[in-house]
Amino acid sequence: MTKISTEAIMSCPECGSKFKLKMPLNGKHINSKCVFCQAVFGINDTKDCCVYCTYSNRSCPASQRKQKKE
Repeated sequence: MTKISTEAIMSCPECGSKFKLKMPLNGKHINSKCVFCQAVFGINDTKDCCVYCTYSNRSCPASQRKQKKE
């Protein structure tokens, strides 16, 4: 059984910086704030699950659970 990962490396679309964030196990975040340039960014398309699925190196926990079931 694959463990659900709760850490992600976010990529800021404004300045390109990368930073680590802990993802919540429940709920979806539609925006985030860069720890370097303070830009607030979010999902651009209703097809996007959440800000983690759009701007990080891994899917959010909800998407990871869904992928495991498929």
